[in-house]
Amino acid sequence: MKVKIEDWKEKIEEAWKKQNSRVIAQNVYFHEVIWEMSQTAFDIPREVQVVIDANAKLFISVGSPGFVSFEGQEEQLPGMKMPIIQWIHTHPFGDAYFSGRDLLTISMWERHLMQAIVLGKDEKMTMFFRVGKNGQHLQEYTQYTWIGDEEE
Repeated sequence: MKVKIEDWKEKIEEAWKKQNSRVIAQNVYFHEVIWEMSQTAFDIPREVQVVIDANAKLFISVGSPGFVSFEGQEEQLPGMKMPIIQWIHTHPFGDAYFSGRDLLTISMWERHLMQAIVLGKDEKMTMFFRVGKNGQHLQEYTQYTWIGDEEE
């Protein structure tokens, strides 16, 4: 993998610092920077994932055009605190939807996950996780299209 933008992780971290005082799920600028790095920071568009832990610390990795994990990038994982506030990843081919692999990952982490977001070209899909009063697990989906700094 050839890296074209050496400070791609720092650019994502800077965007987080600019936006983290707002409602996390609505950090349009932060999400746009993640998307941009997914598209431009490497030799080809690649999936990028960002995990925001309970201390609002970022854990960032890059994968192939169709898959991302922390495999081979585990050195940054020590210190991650549960629950995970947000798991964000990109689909560099452009569609914002939760794939079968995404849903499998979510099913393994759901008890420790508050939100999952997938970013596509000019859109994002969010899944919120809640526990009902009887202990049942609830999921809510939202789909946004963004243009610039506005969401629809």
